[in-house]
Amino acid sequence: MENIHFNKHELSLLLSPSTWHVAGSDIADLPIASPSIKYLDWVNENTHKHQDREIMFVLSGNSYHSLNGKTYYCKPGTIFLIDSNVMHDCYYPPFTNDIKHLWFSVLNKTIFTRGFYSVTKGVGSGNNKLNLLFNNYNHFGLAFLQAWDELLLNKHLDSKFRCFCIKQAFENIALELCKDGFKTITMQQDEKRNRYKLIIATMVDHIKETGGKNLDIDKLAHLAGYSKFYFARIFKEYTGYSVHTYIDIARIEKIKELTAKKLNKKQISYELGFSCPAAFSRWHRNIEISSRKK
Repeated sequence: MENIHFNKHELSLLLSPSTWHVAGSDIADLPIASPSIKYLDWVNENTHKHQDREIMFVLSGNSYHSLNGKTYYCKPGTIFLIDSNVMHDCYYPPFTNDIKHLWFSVLNKTIFTRGFYSVTKGVGSGNNKLNLLFNNYNHFGLAFLQAWDELLLNKHLDSKFRCFCIKQAFENIALELCKDGFKTITMQQDEKRNRYKLIIATMVDHIKETGGKNLDIDKLAHLAGYSKFYFARIFKEYTGYSVHTYIDIARIEKIKELTAKKLNKKQISYELGFSCPAAFSRWHRNIEISSRKK
């Protein structure tokens, strides 16, 4: 039976953990690469960092990726661990060789399979046909994140041993990804609906917990691995609200919580991610005006 997610070469790679490598901001079993001047010029202008963790698995092709000022050779079977607030490549250079990478986003204790990104003859494209989540319910995601956290804490351990632990923890995730590709169309459709609910439920919890701080539809859709238009549709379908409206609702509830803790306007505006108290006041005034009109 053909696997709908991976071709035979990718399947062979995913099922051969002994051939994998690991590269992270403070752990690697790969030597530091000496990239071309062309790549170095590009990466000097195209790096970023963010609060969310990411994982990238190289399925095919050879390229470079930089973490924390160090450049590593991206070859098939390499697991890149991109931790919170670590500088790394922002997208791909226009001269990237043909490659195929599998990306994951980490939000709280959940790993989202964000999907594939491929470059073919200089043209990049992404898609997410997996939609798998790894969390407390299937325990593989939690086990992987615990292994990652332990490596950050136990830096005294041998580097090869630390990399072995990561590969062992990722092995179960790889098996689940492969297994999902062998399911029938009917099974996939049923599970797809359940995954939508889990994805939206996780995003809703994150919005509530943060009060919408630094969140918008683009960021939430990116974390979930969807286009913002598709994410907006399924979010409205499962919550009854637009993303923008739900973030406003979460902010209002967060204001009540923070006010009860005796925080002043400046402190509240910071907690909600506004650039300044004046921006917070404008938003709050517009919300009150909208409420009166209803």
